[in-house]
Amino acid sequence: MPVVGANQPVSATSDEIEAIVRRAFGSHAHLDHAESVGGGQINDVRMITLATGERHILRIAPSDATAARGPSWFTPHGLRREQAVIAAAESLGEFLPVTIAHDFDRAEIDRDWVIQEVMPGRPLPDLDATLDEQARASSWEQVGEFTNRLHSTKGSYFGPPVCGPTFERWSDLVASDAAGLVRDAERFSLPVSMFEQLANLSGRLAPVLDEVTTPRLTHSDLSPSHVFVEIDDAGRPVLSGVIDLEFGRFADPLSEHLPPKFDRGNVPKPMRSTFLRGYGGHVPASGDDVRTSIYLAIGLSWVATLLAYQRCSTQPLLTQLRAVTERLGEHV
Repeated sequence: MPVVGANQPVSATSDEIEAIVRRAFGSHAHLDHAESVGGGQINDVRMITLATGERHILRIAPSDATAARGPSWFTPHGLRREQAVIAAAESLGEFLPVTIAHDFDRAEIDRDWVIQEVMPGRPLPDLDATLDEQARASSWEQVGEFTNRLHSTKGSYFGPPVCGPTFERWSDLVASDAAGLVRDAERFSLPVSMFEQLANLSGRLAPVLDEVTTPRLTHSDLSPSHVFVEIDDAGRPVLSGVIDLEFGRFADPLSEHLPPKFDRGNVPKPMRSTFLRGYGGHVPASGDDVRTSIYLAIGLSWVATLLAYQRCSTQPLLTQLRAVTERLGEHV
């Protein structure tokens, strides 16, 4: 079977896309063309144009078999999770993808799919460098406000809203993540002992993790490329949407890869203060440094397992991971 290459999920055939279009819009509907939208690692994403000129986004999840061949965190049900995240974050509906058709019963093809409205605006990285200082600060402050509102959505358990394991304790979800990464290391010829060390340290530091008692909704992949901004009539940037929520789950907000503690470059350094102004600040808590080190190690491990699955070089990431786990060991 083919291995998914970087930015190249397994593609649907033209016949499959035609079948999806007929299912969504009726037997009279005709597809003019479907253009691949780059950047995705998991789903097959197309900009479809109908014969009428209508344009929509088609996202097709991996099949069960494809997901099973991937790392432990792959899922064929990510689009179902995204719909549940959108429902949970109802107050943010104006910023989230609008689904106009979907099929999770797999009546036409062996994968889940959704058709969504095209998100207005452009990805933030396309505009960020073109904005003056005031406009740039405004855009990042709005991202902070959105993130705060997302994290204000509470859950009754830790884990994805649907189609995944749920846990009463945050440490148990982290342990599940770490155990999956150990299995991935064995499958993809990564240094297993390094991942076993991470799992062991996470377990020994469970009391620190369990200081987090309130599950809060996180995007879990809130990178700038998933944030859309449009310019209004007055020339001001306005947050227009956030996409790709299929890994959203109820978790510790500090695991979101954003300031103040855990920022892997998702917010440019000059914009951290404006992001935090929008977010509303952060009240430091005991154990923040330990928890964010665990999250950093798991985040690096997720990327390493993806690269190993894609048969790409993992050495730089493994070097970073080794350094983080060594520092984490100092807290045990």
